[in-house]
Amino acid sequence: MAELVPAPFADLVQRMRYELAREDAIFHLPRRKWWMPDPNGRDLSVSFHDQPAGNPVGPAAGPQTQMAQNLVLSWLAGSRIMELKTVQINDRLKIARPCIDATNVGYNIEWSQELRIPEALREYVAGAMLIHMLIHGGLLDDSPITQIATDTIYDLSVGYDLDGIRSDPVRKFIEQMRDASAIVEQLRDEIPRELTTLRELDYPTRLSTSITLSTFHGCPADEIERICEFLLTEMDCDVIIKMNPPMLGKEKLEHLLYDVLGYTEITVPDHAYTNGLQFDESLQICSRLTSLASSHGRKLGAKFSNTLEVKNHRDFFSPESEIQYLSGQPLHVITLALAAEFRKAVGPEMPLTFSAGVDRFNFSNMVACGFRPITTCTDLLRPGGYGRLPPYLTALSAEMRRLNVKTIDEYILETLKSQNGKKSKSQKVERSKSQKVETEKSRSGETSKNQDNETAGTASEVWAAAAQNLSRIAKQTQADPRYHAENNRKVPKRINSHLETFDCITCDKCIPVCPNAANFLYATEPETVEFHDYIVNGDDLTKGQKQKVVVERAEQIANFADFCNDCGNCDTFCPEYDGPFIKKPNFFGSFHAWQAFSQRDGFFVDLSLAHDRIHGRIRGKTYLLDTEPAWNGYRFEDGKVCLFLHTKDHAVERWFSFGPADITGHTIDMKSYHTMRILLKSLLRPNHVHQVNIKTRGK
Repeated sequence: MAELVPAPFADLVQRMRYELAREDAIFHLPRRKWWMPDPNGRDLSVSFHDQPAGNPVGPAAGPQTQMAQNLVLSWLAGSRIMELKTVQINDRLKIARPCIDATNVGYNIEWSQELRIPEALREYVAGAMLIHMLIHGGLLDDSPITQIATDTIYDLSVGYDLDGIRSDPVRKFIEQMRDASAIVEQLRDEIPRELTTLRELDYPTRLSTSITLSTFHGCPADEIERICEFLLTEMDCDVIIKMNPPMLGKEKLEHLLYDVLGYTEITVPDHAYTNGLQFDESLQICSRLTSLASSHGRKLGAKFSNTLEVKNHRDFFSPESEIQYLSGQPLHVITLALAAEFRKAVGPEMPLTFSAGVDRFNFSNMVACGFRPITTCTDLLRPGGYGRLPPYLTALSAEMRRLNVKTIDEYILETLKSQNGKKSKSQKVERSKSQKVETEKSRSGETSKNQDNETAGTASEVWAAAAQNLSRIAKQTQADPRYHAENNRKVPKRINSHLETFDCITCDKCIPVCPNAANFLYATEPETVEFHDYIVNGDDLTKGQKQKVVVERAEQIANFADFCNDCGNCDTFCPEYDGPFIKKPNFFGSFHAWQAFSQRDGFFVDLSLAHDRIHGRIRGKTYLLDTEPAWNGYRFEDGKVCLFLHTKDHAVERWFSFGPADITGHTIDMKSYHTMRILLKSLLRPNHVHQVNIKTRGK
């Protein structure tokens, strides 16, 4: 199984700088796909646990919030409330691969952080520091993204039982996210010394005081309550309890799943309905815990919802994975129905967050329901990746313009009014005139402390309106055909072609769908080289099989193995067969990592020497290629033989064998030589900035 390896902080800092300067992109996300707030646009800001956020959207605890570069990509795309990936005491998980199936609906079998707890902590702090650099470090000049709606909240997610959460490692993790000063200073010291401005920034150290509790699907109510008591009192954090879809009840859930939506192939195991928190229990513990939270100056809320536990009925995951977790379109309908029932039972004012099948088409509705934050995961795993997020906010702004409102609270109220037909055409015209006057005053520097805002209401009125919106939208969504099974059975198309080391159709789909930014572009020079293998014949080399390497395209795709966890998502959407993360060259960030994952073919480009060197493992065999600049040649080793070859024509200048053993008949694979030669030359070209060549940028 692949294992994630965080990049050195200095490499991430330098990559942001150089990639931005050369390609107007960061981690392969081009500026044109960032969220750019409109200086004269609507105010999308919200409050979460009394903390300000630039808007209500962000990634759910999952693959988009596991590593530092994930947080940066999420933030550039518009996320302002990030639910960090769940941390638990068992940080040595063995999860089958692939683990994510976003083919059409959404399933997964990965459910916790894949980093060690200290690594996860470092990545979260590093990601927050990189975002702070983007806002305050002058890297983006005076871009609107650094001036408007920059407030960002990092919401922790911890699990899965009381003993684990109370353990020293998890407790220390929470404490260090509350006060990250020690880690901030460690990372500050890793920033290259010549970057004085970035080294001297006042990085925030109080990164998070809120937690979304994620428990096992079968965790009993009394344990959930005790966990919350611990987090609210001893850890002094605000808490959101993640609710489970089966709380809706077997009859209601399966009526929606089968009769309304038509997903008859999906089976929810019976134990999902009987194990764990029940609906009535959730009401009781939320009532008690709300009082406890208030007495300690803290907030309590509920999240809708966890994924839905279902039986593995597809051939995507390995058969030993008996259970898979459903997300996406059907979960959106089920979770809205559950949230509506819960809201009706607890009243309009308890804070609710939402994460289930959110996309740009339903995001505005979720805002109107009063959810904050509204987090997404499955949609960002589809073609476009993080670039799918800005349209959420564009759609919301368009809806706010349509209703002629300026703030989220006004939008919630006006959405209800527009549905109830309470606003006449003449009132809309008058409001438009009034708003135009206020806009002109704002532009001229005039402000009014007591503006008569027709749409603005009290907090109680806003939450009451949100509750009514939720009830209506939950019912309407059930009738929306885009959530029904017949409209969600298409699979990504394939062409009759298989991936190889070089060349593909270079559609770039595999790059944005990777949540960790593992797949990347590099530039090469097209060439065709014909050659023979060599066979050792005593003291001579004789020609063996004739071979050819062809490189046709100027841009190629590779995989940075340290960032790849073999989730399989790039293979899902690749039009060709065999998977980019498997067939495209894998590059490791260190010699140690390359050695450690000996079961995986791949390469390590060593830039620590005076000359260029690449280590390779091809079809399980290891090779070494050194440049020899003193005589304009290469040194190539396959473990038994060392060849010295001229750069110009690749003729053998001299050779020798290692050790005294007779290796007559040994074949020297010259295809491996040419593959590594082309890769070494290409990966160090400056056309594209990536993790492999970043250390060359300062040379």
